[in-house]
Amino acid sequence: GQPFVEMLVFGIALAVAVVPEALPAVVTIALALGVQRMVKRNALMRRLPAVETLGCTSVICSDKTGTLTKDQMTVRRVVAGGRTFDVSGSGYEPRGEFSRDGAVVPPDALVRELLQAAVLASDASVAHDAEADRWRVKGDPTEGAMVVAAAKAGLDKAELDARYPRLDEIPFTSETKRMTTLNRFPDGVVACAKGAPEVLLPSCTRQLTDAGEAPLDAAARDQVLANARQMAGKALRVLAIATRRGATKATAEQDLTFLGLVGMIDPPRPEAKAAIQTCREAG
Repeated sequence: GQPFVEMLVFGIALAVAVVPEALPAVVTIALALGVQRMVKRNALMRRLPAVETLGCTSVICSDKTGTLTKDQMTVRRVVAGGRTFDVSGSGYEPRGEFSRDGAVVPPDALVRELLQAAVLASDASVAHDAEADRWRVKGDPTEGAMVVAAAKAGLDKAELDARYPRLDEIPFTSETKRMTTLNRFPDGVVACAKGAPEVLLPSCTRQLTDAGEAPLDAAARDQVLANARQMAGKALRVLAIATRRGATKATAEQDLTFLGLVGMIDPPRPEAKAAIQTCREAG
């Protein structure tokens, strides 16, 4: 039954009276103690309210490469001649095996031809760092992964470059999403191309099979794209590899022969799993 203005003034007065005078000091001291504890954990907080924000964090956004993953692209799967091969090993150490349906098998001729073309169309190289006792890639990590996969199949990058010297190239761009090199083979100039499947496949008119080159019809294209989608669904980055014999720079990206697909992944750092578990336990 009281007037609205009187009720409003009384409510404000009550709210002010309820808040203790020492509250700002208590909050500041509590946050300062939080900062002190964080320093002991090697985390320097520049602003006190950041401690409160950290305490109620529910989502952490982190970069992936080199933080959650090793920043060492690794080929995990190769599809050639309609057959799928898994590749073991991790990182840039050229040690691993090819397997099919769970059984270790030597890489066949189609796999070796695919990896050879991939290496010839790459600029990266891999070398062992004796001081750090680890393998390092010089150049693009994606190309380095293919060089390592080829080494696991017994193909050496330096030897291939010397045997089939590069005459010219059409470099990779973010628009074309492909790279093509022209290399001298004993029977003429061969173009070697690598790129995104959806970009490279429309330039292919043939595919390499056990019986030799065969037309790449609509059904075969659909199968290749289905394989690429399946590999991408397993978190693999997928590249298509193709070649053309008797090529010139003007024709190097036309009427290609499709060799197969390469799927690679940046493996997670071992300590990332424990770090994520710690975050979950912290709420």
